[in-house]
Parts: sequence; C-alpha cells; structure tokens
Amino acid sequence: MIEINYFAWKALRGNDRLFWRAVFMNDKERLTRGGIPRGLGRDGLVLLSYGFRPFYLGASLWAIAAVTIWICAMNGWLEVAQVYGQSAWHAHELLFGFMPAVLVGYLMTTVPNWTGRFPLSGSPLGGLAFIWTAGRISMLIIADTSAFITLLIDWIFLPLFAYFCSREVWVAKRIADAKPILCLTSLALINAGFHIAAMNGGDVGGWARASLSVYVLLITATASKLIPSFTNNWLAQAGRPRLAPANRMIDRLVLIATLLAAMIWIFEPFGPLTAIMAVVAASLHLVRAARWFRPIIGRSSMIAAMQVSYFLIAVGLMGIAATALGMLGPLTAIHLLAIGAVTGMMLAIMMRSIRLHTGRNEKFSWCQRLSVPCLLIAASLRITADFSPGYYSPFISASGLFWIAAFVLFLGDNAGLLCHVQRQGARQPSSPTRINMR
Repeated sequence: MIEINYFAWKALRGNDRLFWRAVFMNDKERLTRGGIPRGLGRDGLVLLSYGFRPFYLGASLWAIAAVTIWICAMNGWLEVAQVYGQSAWHAHELLFGFMPAVLVGYLMTTVPNWTGRFPLSGSPLGGLAFIWTAGRISMLIIADTSAFITLLIDWIFLPLFAYFCSREVWVAKRIADAKPILCLTSLALINAGFHIAAMNGGDVGGWARASLSVYVLLITATASKLIPSFTNNWLAQAGRPRLAPANRMIDRLVLIATLLAAMIWIFEPFGPLTAIMAVVAASLHLVRAARWFRPIIGRSSMIAAMQVSYFLIAVGLMGIAATALGMLGPLTAIHLLAIGAVTGMMLAIMMRSIRLHTGRNEKFSWCQRLSVPCLLIAASLRITADFSPGYYSPFISASGLFWIAAFVLFLGDNAGLLCHVQRQGARQPSSPTRINMR
C-alpha cells in the first residue's frame, strides 16, 4: 500500500524520477539500499517538510517561555496554574512539555532510517505539532471546571506518537526497533500519574524521578553507539587514531546498573541501598566515559558537549547517592541530571541533527559553542541555590537566565535552518545515507 502525502503529491506533479523510484521501491529494496532518500523536491512549507523541524523549534521556544514564566511566578510577578500547583507545573512543562518534543523530533529522524519508510510530513506532521502546542496552552489555562479535558489534551500527544511509531515498525516488520515505543508508553503512563498526583495535592516527586529516569536510561542505551560513532568520525577527519572497540560487557553492565539504580531511586530516594546502587552505576558510567575521552575532542564543540553531558550522568548519580545519605537536598541531583545531563545531551544532538539534515558542515558558530556552556552554568547556579538559602531566589533567577541564554543562542543559528533551509542539493550524497543512531 502506497501512502502519498501532500509533498509527495507535489513531487509527482513535477515528474521527479527520484520520487517515482522511491515510491515504487518495495520495503526490502529500501532497507537494502540504505533507507529512504532525503532531499526530494518539495515546494510546501519547509517547517513541515521533516519531523525534527517543528519539534526542535517548538521545544526551544517553549524552553525559553516556560522558564521565563517560572521566574516571574517564583518572584510573585505572575500567577500560573494555581489549580495544578506552580512548582508541579514547572516540573511538568520541562519533563513532559519540553523534553518529549526533543525526543519526538529525534525519533522523527531515526524511525524512518530504521524502517525505510517515508517520514511523517505535511498536514499529519502539522496536526501532531498542533496537538503538542495545544497541550502547552491547556496547561497554562487549567481550571477546576475543565481540568479533565485540559489534562487529556496534554496527555494524548505521547500515546498518539507511540501509535505512529508502532505503525511504522509493524508495517516495516522491524519489531527489534520497538524500543522507543516502550519509552513513549512509559512516559505517557508516568504523565498520567503525574497529573493525578498534582490535581489531588499529592507528591509528584516520584513521578518526576520516574520520567527523568526514562530519559537517562534512553541516553545510556543510545550513547553506546551514538558517542563513539560521532567521536570516531571526527577523529578520522582529524587524522587521529580511532577509539578502542566497544566493550559490550561494559555497555550491558552500565545499562543494567542504571536501570536498577533508577528503579530503587524512584520508589525509595533515601537509604543505603539507593546510595550503593547509584555509586555502582556512576562508577560504570565513568569507566565507559573514560574509554571515549581524548583530550583532542576539546577542539570539537559538538563532541565535547556530548561527552561532558554524558559525564554529568555519573555526577548526577553520585548526587543521588549523596541525597540518599542525607548529604544533599532532594532537588540537587534532579537538577544535575535534568539540566546538565539530559538537556545538555539534547542540545548537542539537536545541533548535530539539524546540520546533518540541512547539509551543513559540523563546524559550529560562536553562538552554538556558547549554548551548552551557558546550560552548564545554569545547572551550577541551580545547584548553588540549594546551598545558599539566603540567596535562593537570586540564584534561581540567574540560573533561569543562563538557561534562556542557552536556547536563545541555539535558536540564533538554527531557527533559520529549521524554518527556511532544505538540504542543499550540492552537498547531498549520491546515494541515501543510512544513519544508525540506536
């Protein structure tokens, strides 16, 4: 069965031979030839030509808006989501508003590569982006009388995208690639639990830890191929020796230890067992990070950003151990992981993905080089606030300003690429490139 979207129809009208060849290529041929062709001629809205575009743009804009609103609310300049709880709203909009948008944008580029099918674009993509945007608006105007409908609008986004991924994987008979569906389903269930706890005045901490654990586990699983692949490519271009071959035993141990540490931390954030398991997982992460590190990678902003962000997973796990033993406050480790590790990795991956899919080289401008350092400063200031009760509010505000600066710098270079720039034909490879980012 052939599915033709709006942009494909436009290509048909132009008698694009490349398009005809791709349409009538069966699934087996697509897979053996290295995935789907990129850069087909399209004269529709560029922003809706590929799934990463609206979601990377929307995630970045919402990261700026949500933290700006939170700073204003925290200082008493604005009231937001009183029915839901301002602190719960702040946590929700970063964990279930900003981060899922980046995750969906990432999967929009990888799922077509895995399945060999055409990516979602045009009106269906616009509809999905609209649902995500409606969720953000609904969370801002939530009220007692319409709480159920409001929360449903927010919640439906993840299950809907999980269905899209399930359909693609099923039709392409790539059941082994169903792991992202598990992550999306888990986040949807956790989001529902978060909503129920917040609306009933309960503790949302466990749900926040659960959602953050999903992102950390996803990074842990994908980093085993993602970081060495990008690092080796850059080392080859620099004429330096490649990294040592991957150690599958270490990769498995890291994933298992992180999973166990996360599960214990979710249900019992305090206690010696949590501390022991977190230290074990952190140690294994440090071993793996050391295998990837070379001093020369400091010359590559993207590689350095990815490796520093990954290193902060180990630091965050050490923070969990310190919190479990009563040495740190309960929010310190959460912000280390959420801001430094997860968001830092997301920024690095977005920058790399945008440049790859718009045909640009990987040399970053000063704006992009400063974005991740600004984010790391934001994480440091947020943690400092927990140790300075007398200056808590100023440190929080300063942290928020550096967070905003990170995404303003990111958009300064990438907003135009997302909205206006298609892949440059002159830089497009002669044969489609299949990128395995699993």
